[in-house]
Amino acid sequence: MKEAGCRLLIVGFESGDPQILKNIKKGATVERARDFARDCNTLGLTVHADFILGLPGETKESIRNTINFAKSLDCETIQVSVAHAYPGTEFYDYAKANGFITNERMEDGGGHQMAHIEYPGLPTDYVMEMVHKFYDEYYFRPRAAFRVVWKAVVNRDVPRLYVEAKAFLKLRAQRNRQVKETRSHKADPQTPVKAGV
Repeated sequence: MKEAGCRLLIVGFESGDPQILKNIKKGATVERARDFARDCNTLGLTVHADFILGLPGETKESIRNTINFAKSLDCETIQVSVAHAYPGTEFYDYAKANGFITNERMEDGGGHQMAHIEYPGLPTDYVMEMVHKFYDEYYFRPRAAFRVVWKAVVNRDVPRLYVEAKAFLKLRAQRNRQVKETRSHKADPQTPVKAGV
C-alpha cells in the first residue's frame, strides 16, 4: 500500500475492551489491533485512530481500558465519538427495549455530539466527561505533545499549530464548563444549562 502512495489510514478501533468488541460484533480483537498499529508504524504509515464511548455494555472500567489501549497504540491522531443509536439499527432496538435511551437528541443544536444512551451505573454526563478526559490524557502526554510540536517546527507550521492549539484549548474549556453545568443541573434542576459545546 505504501508503494502505491498510501500515507494515512483512518482506523475504527472503536474500543480497547475485548468484551465491548464482542458486544458490537466487531470481528476484531485487541491483540490484532495492536499488531496492526505496530505493522503500520514499522511501514511508516500514519494512523488516525477512531474510538467510540457508550457502546453496548460499556462500563467505567471498559472506558478506562479503551483510553489506556489508545495510549499504548500511540497513533498519530485520534477521534473520540459518543455511541448513537439510530432508529432502524440493532443498537437502537436494544437500547430502546432496555430503556437506555434518555432522549432522541444526538447533538446539542450547535453540531456537537451529545450522549443519549445511559446504562446502569454509567450516566450520560460521565460519558461526555470521559470523552474530554480521553483527549486530554492522549494529547497531553509528553510523547504526543512533543510529536505535535516537533512536526510543526519541522514543517515550519508553528503559526497553524498556535491557532489550532488556541482553538482546542477554548473548546476544551467550554466542554469542561458544560460538564460542570450539567452536573449542577442534575443536582439542582432549577439551575439552567447553557446550550453550547
